[in-house]
Amino acid sequence: MTSEGSAYARFRRALESGTPLTVRTAAAELARIGLDDALAICLLFLDREPELFPRAVARWVARLTLEQPVALSDANLALASLGALQHGNQRAGAESLIELCARYQLPRIETILTGWLDQHGLTL
Repeated sequence: MTSEGSAYARFRRALESGTPLTVRTAAAELARIGLDDALAICLLFLDREPELFPRAVARWVARLTLEQPVALSDANLALASLGALQHGNQRAGAESLIELCARYQLPRIETILTGWLDQHGLTL
C-alpha cells in the first residue's frame, strides 16, 4: 500500500472526482469491482461520456444476471430502468432500479442512485 492508500481507496477518490479517465485507471488496479461500484461507473459515463453508457449498462446487466438469481423479466426491467436514465424519466428509472435491487439485497444501489438523482436535482 502506498501513501495514497489502498487501490480501492484510490478508486473511490477517482469516482468522487468525476473524471472518467481517472476512474478507468484506478479501476484497472482492482481485482474485482462490485456491482454497486460498477453502477456508479455507469452513471459517471452517463454524465461525462454518454457514448460509453450503453456498453457499460449492457455489462452491468450481464453481471447482475450472472451474480444474482435474477429472473429474465427482472433483467429486462434493469435494462429498461437504466435506459430510462438516459432517454426518459430519470426518477422513474432510478426508482424502478432501486426497488429491483432491494429485492436482490443490493442496498448500496439505492444510495448510489439517490445520490445521482440529488446531483441532478431529481431528489426522490
